[in-house]
Amino acid sequence: MKTEEDLINKSALRQQAEKRLKEKHKADEDLSRLTPHELRTLAHELGVHQIELEMQNEQLREAQEELQKARDKYCDLFDFAPVGYFTISEKGTIQEVNLTGASMLEVERGLLIGQPFTHFIAKGDQDVFYLHRQRVLEAETQQSCELRLVKKEGHEFFVHLDCIVMESSDADFKNIRTAIIDITERKQAEAAREELQSELLQAQKMKSIGTLAGGIAHEVNNLLEVIVGNTELAMDDVPEGNPAQHNLKEVRKACLRAREVVRKILTFSRRTEVALKPTKIGPVITESIKLLRSSIPATIDLHVHVRAASDTVLADATQINQILINLCMNSARAMVEKGGILEVRLEDLELDEDAVKKYENLEPGKYVLLTVSDTGPGIAPDLISRIFEPYFTTKGLSEGAGMGLAVVLGIVKNHGGAVSVQSEPGKGTTFGVILPETQEQAAPEDLRSDDVPVGTERILFIDDEQALANMGRQMLERLGYDVVAKTGSIEALTLLKTQPDRFDLVITDVTMPGMTGDRLTQELMRIRPDIPVILCTEYSERVSKENAEAMGIRAYVMKPFVKKDLAAKVREVLDKKK
Repeated sequence: MKTEEDLINKSALRQQAEKRLKEKHKADEDLSRLTPHELRTLAHELGVHQIELEMQNEQLREAQEELQKARDKYCDLFDFAPVGYFTISEKGTIQEVNLTGASMLEVERGLLIGQPFTHFIAKGDQDVFYLHRQRVLEAETQQSCELRLVKKEGHEFFVHLDCIVMESSDADFKNIRTAIIDITERKQAEAAREELQSELLQAQKMKSIGTLAGGIAHEVNNLLEVIVGNTELAMDDVPEGNPAQHNLKEVRKACLRAREVVRKILTFSRRTEVALKPTKIGPVITESIKLLRSSIPATIDLHVHVRAASDTVLADATQINQILINLCMNSARAMVEKGGILEVRLEDLELDEDAVKKYENLEPGKYVLLTVSDTGPGIAPDLISRIFEPYFTTKGLSEGAGMGLAVVLGIVKNHGGAVSVQSEPGKGTTFGVILPETQEQAAPEDLRSDDVPVGTERILFIDDEQALANMGRQMLERLGYDVVAKTGSIEALTLLKTQPDRFDLVITDVTMPGMTGDRLTQELMRIRPDIPVILCTEYSERVSKENAEAMGIRAYVMKPFVKKDLAAKVREVLDKKK
């Protein structure tokens, strides 16, 4: 049934229609009263109004086209900008995003709308974004931060966020307009720069260690020279059958071993060109093990098996020593808590065409295999590929810089070899060093006669340490020479100026105050160009064997020296002069 309200509405609508019809009839009656001229005038005005409307419509269409072009241009700029643009609601959901932003996350744009923005933030940076959003909403000014986002496949990348509050159609809520820039390359460059800076600092530290080692070597070698020299003088004074003779020989032997230890430390710390020569590495390994035994905890059993039939390789003995020490100490540290077995083996190895495919730059042939095995906890599979990286370490700062294995790999490659590693968690680790065998013969050891050469020539002996000067004088005098000892370079130079023909030979230390030994030599040769000079030192970056010979120095010996070595060198130089 129709309600009363419906009837009232229909009645009012009918009344309005009848009223408009009466007004139309009236207008028609008014037009009928117009004269032809008035009708023509009216038609003209209507035509003008029609043209005006058409022109306005044309302008409106052009404006709409311009507006559409501007809108399309804005959309292109918005979608294809190099920056990701997001509109994020106050609650954290994505309201709007451009194509660049969707491409960054590798998600279709339509699937991003309505998603919480935090779904695409790395777990470790969720709190960073939360605090950043709070600052933006409270300050209502542009705020910036850096964090990591996560792509669809789970890959993380670094971004820089610029955020600002924008007006929303709903006055009760605020939207955040966010611009996102991918800064992954910048972060990688910063990391690379930090790594290079770390390497530079490490290089500077190693240089400082080398300098410190030189200073220590000078002091230690001076002490060793005093001990060795005076021990030998005492051995001359004690009858052969006296029990003290045996004790003095043991003191001398210990000092000579200490001399070799110092020389090895110096070799490790100095930057020198490595000269590879035929070397039997079996004896090198045996000697290195003697040095290692005192450094390995008593809870670790050390087993050594040198079974190579031919152990001659083109190598630097000191660097082979360094390889063994680094590998053994690395294994020992792995077993320091629970103990275990450390095994060193040297054996023959022959690689055929199939076997060499496992190694880089090796060719089929005969090799020497040095293996170092331990029964420690082993290495996790995901770390094996990284253990040879410089500065990579799983230990604390006090336990090493992570350079040991990187040094081993570098040395082995320089020797034309390869390094292998086999490890399984809980079952220990085995490192293998493969070095190519050589057919060249290693130089025979210098076998010297027990006879000590003597002479009667006149010698000027110079050393800034009084004890060394006295010891050198006594040692040479017992060999029959006429010796004057001086402790100052200037004093010695003055003596030779006043008596240029008094001496047949000058022996001088390098490191001395006032005037170094190399400068003193140059001044002496200005006075007497024919004067033979023996330069002796324990360590010096100023003078090497090569540039000493270039200065005209006849011989170059390392301190501390024993009487037999000094006697042989003195006789050799004096006989050449004759």
